[in-house]
Amino acid sequence: MREKDLDAVKKLYEKVSEEVGQVIVGMKDVIEILFLGLLSGGHVLLEGTPGLAKTYLARTFANTLDLEFKRVQFTSDMLPSDVNGSLIYNKRDDKFEFRKGPVFAHIVLADEINRAPPRTQSALLEAMQEKQVTVEGIGHLLPNPFMVVATQNPIEQEGTYPLPEAELDRFEFRVYLRFLEMDQEIEMLQKKQERGENIEVSKVGSEASLAQASRTVQGISVETSVMDYIARIVSATRADSRILLGASPRALISLLYASKAKAALEGRDYVIPDDPKSLAVHVLNHRLIVKPEVAAKAAGTGEVWTHDLVEDIVKEIISAVEVPR
Repeated sequence: MREKDLDAVKKLYEKVSEEVGQVIVGMKDVIEILFLGLLSGGHVLLEGTPGLAKTYLARTFANTLDLEFKRVQFTSDMLPSDVNGSLIYNKRDDKFEFRKGPVFAHIVLADEINRAPPRTQSALLEAMQEKQVTVEGIGHLLPNPFMVVATQNPIEQEGTYPLPEAELDRFEFRVYLRFLEMDQEIEMLQKKQERGENIEVSKVGSEASLAQASRTVQGISVETSVMDYIARIVSATRADSRILLGASPRALISLLYASKAKAALEGRDYVIPDDPKSLAVHVLNHRLIVKPEVAAKAAGTGEVWTHDLVEDIVKEIISAVEVPR
């Protein structure tokens, strides 16, 4: 692998992070996760209370890379055709033609995805896995790159439909957004005072540069010892007495791909154990089902939210797995 290709990936990320950081405060780690997901062909689930700039972040990220962005507001009366598109009768040509839905974009924001009924949520399953949608037996390829950024409000559950495990498993990462520190909120206010809601940013990337970056990521090497380490982390989630359902084989693959992208961002053509170790919490936290009695006990103490409990368990599992030398 050529050194200049790795350098190009690293510089592209640094430019994107700096540019998005001009308007988004305190989310450097989340910007990195979005970029890792885009490079490795994955999807990202963002959870947090309203007003944490989830939509603002996704739109700015897409604009910085000069990618087509579409936002879909999920509601209880939404149909699968509202997402994927449908056949429309053309009277002039006397035939049906396919009208693309909003899923046909490089970055699709599925806003409050858990407000849509299961039938509509499932409309995204094929798109997220196969990068295509099928309407009336005919497949339609989605743009490349393609990434779904979905949002959920973990507090307000009335009128929502929990995402099924099959759909959660298709997200490469889940990130919990938390409130900013006081100094960061002051910085945010200063930016709003200066720029208002203007999200004009410089375009520092393109489809071509992302395609090259993705090819570079695919060429990152992974030693057998590191693959073994990744497998042991995932296997440990299935053996933990607090876990009802451990991580799937898809989680194994996601952690591998994410680790390769992480290595590229740091200018390395090989994965080291610290790569999967640093990403495992975000890759695994939404794929584990904690036993009801464990979750109830933690909730009863009033000390942790369920997502904090899962993250703590994942961190404990990671710390207990021996790191290869």
